[in-house]
Amino acid sequence: MTRILLLVLAALWAAPLIASDAPTRFDVVEGHFEIVWGDPLAGSGAPAVKRFSLATDAGERIALVVSDQLAAAHGGFLDWMGLRVRVHLDATAVDRSTDPRPDARRARALTLLEGREPGRGGVIGSQPWVSILCKFADIATEPNDLAYFESMYGNNFGELDDYWRKQSYGAIDIAGSIAVDWVDLPQSQTAYFPTPGTGSDSSSLGPLFDDCTEAADPFVDFSNGGTGGFAGINQMFNARLNCCAWGGGRFASLDGVSKGWRVTWNPPWAQNAAVIAHEMGHGFGLPHANNFDGDGDPYDSPWDVMSSAFRNAVDTGPYGIQGKHHTAYHKARLGWFAPGEVEVVNEGEAVTVIVDHMALPSTANLRAVEIPIPGTDDWYTVEVRDRVGYDGQLPGNAVIISHVDTGRSEPAWAVDTDDPPSGFGDNEGSMFRVGEAFEDPTGVIRITVVAATAEGFELDIESILPEDVFLDGFETVGP
Repeated sequence: MTRILLLVLAALWAAPLIASDAPTRFDVVEGHFEIVWGDPLAGSGAPAVKRFSLATDAGERIALVVSDQLAAAHGGFLDWMGLRVRVHLDATAVDRSTDPRPDARRARALTLLEGREPGRGGVIGSQPWVSILCKFADIATEPNDLAYFESMYGNNFGELDDYWRKQSYGAIDIAGSIAVDWVDLPQSQTAYFPTPGTGSDSSSLGPLFDDCTEAADPFVDFSNGGTGGFAGINQMFNARLNCCAWGGGRFASLDGVSKGWRVTWNPPWAQNAAVIAHEMGHGFGLPHANNFDGDGDPYDSPWDVMSSAFRNAVDTGPYGIQGKHHTAYHKARLGWFAPGEVEVVNEGEAVTVIVDHMALPSTANLRAVEIPIPGTDDWYTVEVRDRVGYDGQLPGNAVIISHVDTGRSEPAWAVDTDDPPSGFGDNEGSMFRVGEAFEDPTGVIRITVVAATAEGFELDIESILPEDVFLDGFETVGP
C-alpha cells in the first residue's frame, strides 16, 4: 500500500510539467525542444514569426504547431528551449495559412524531461560565438570580407564583445569568438527559398544550417578545442533568405559536441551590430519586447534591442546601428543583476528608493524595482534610462515602467498612459519624469518620481490597496 501511495504522489508531483488537453490517440516522441524567431526587414510590413520544433532522439526533426493557449500556460516555453521533452502529437490538420511548414504536426501535450528553475534562463560567463560565412552556389557576391566579421567581435565601442560586456555589467563576454571565411553552399538560393525575400516558412533553415556548418567544418573546430563547443553560431549569407533574419536554437552534433546551439541566420541587410545583437538575444533565449498599443507588432518600443532594433539607436562605425540596452525583465531573466540591485515591493509595502540608469557600469543604488500585481501572476518593472553609451539616441532621460505578463508572446510591454496609447513608444506617456506619478488600473500600486539624482531618479513606490478606488485605465498624475 505504501508503494502504491508513493507512486500516486510521484505522479501528482510531475503533473504540473504536463500540458493538458491531450487527445485519446496520439503519437508520442521525445527529443530536444527548439524555438526560432523570424524578424523581417524593417518597413517590409511582414509580421514577426515564432516557430517551435523537436529534434527527436531518432535523429528526425518535427515541426511543431503549439496553440497560443498552450504556450501562454507555460510562459511561452522559454525555459524549455534546448531541453529534452516528450511531445504528444495530434493528427488534426494544420492551418497552412498560419504555419506554412508542410510537415508541421500539432502538439497537444508536452512534458519536460529535464529540469531548469522556472523563469531562470541564465546566461553567465564566457560565451564565444563563431561566424561562418556562406555563399549560395549561384551567387558569388561577398557583401563583407572576413576582417569585417572578425572585428565585429572586438571589444571597442560598437563591437559585440564590448556591447555584451556592458549589457550584462561584465556577467558575460564573447571573448574567443572567431569568424570563418566565405565557403560555398551546395545549392542555389532558390533551392532553399523558392521566392527569396518573401514567405515565413522556416523549413529551409535546417538544411541551410546543415549545409553551412558542413561547408565550414574543414576550417573550424566547432568543439572549440574540446571545451564543449562555441556558445553559438552566427551564419552570414550573401543574399536574402525568406522574409526574415532568424535567431534561436538548434540541436545538432558538430565535431563531437551534441547540444542545443544558439544559432542565427542573417541575410546581408541583417549584418550590422544592432540586428546581430537582436538575433543573438533570441539565441540567448530572449523573446521580443513591446510597447503598449496592443497591435501585435513587437517592434514598437525604442527601449529594448529586442523590440525596435533600428529606431532610436546609435549609428556609428563600420557596423552601423548599435544595439541599445535591454529592459529590466530581460536582464533579470538572463541573471545579469547582482544581488541587491533589484528590490521587490510587495503588497502592503511603501518604499523610497534611488534607481540609477540602465547603462551605468556599476552602482551602489538599485538598477530596477519589481512590483508584483496582487491577485495575478504579473508584475511591473521600474527602471531608468538615460541617453548615454549604447542608449545615446533613446527618446529621453526618464523612468520606464513595464507590465510583465509571461503568458504573452512579448512578456514585457512598456506602459503608456496616453489614451489611446501611441503607435510607437517614444512619447511622453511612456516616459515618467519628476513630479509625475503612475497609478495602475486598480489603484493598488502607485509610483511617484520625486527627484532627479546624479545618475537616475528618486522614487516613492507604494503597493497598498486603497479603499473604494477603481480606475478605468492607466493614468499619469501631475505634481
